[in-house]
Amino acid sequence: MNKYQRNPDYIIDLHGYTTEEVRVAIDELFNSDAYSHVRIITGKGIHSENGPIIKDFIRSYLERKNIHFTQSKIQDGGEGAFEVFLEKIGTATIFLR
Repeated sequence: MNKYQRNPDYIIDLHGYTTEEVRVAIDELFNSDAYSHVRIITGKGIHSENGPIIKDFIRSYLERKNIHFTQSKIQDGGEGAFEVFLEKIGTATIFLR
């Protein structure tokens, strides 16, 4: 294990969700102020007829909200997952970029 590796406070797997269900789940998750590091598993979208819908939706959502994220390492989901970093100050969550 890398000595700098951070384990997520929470992992959410969005396989099988619709984009509206994803939006609601992610809004609730980020508004809870409970986590500073979240892993969002979206899958690669290779089984979707129209490509990676949820993956693209999450990337767009995070960019639009100016939330700091990276693609997960291969052992943590690689192209099918994101590491999202939030900083909690008091009772408020600050989205880092």
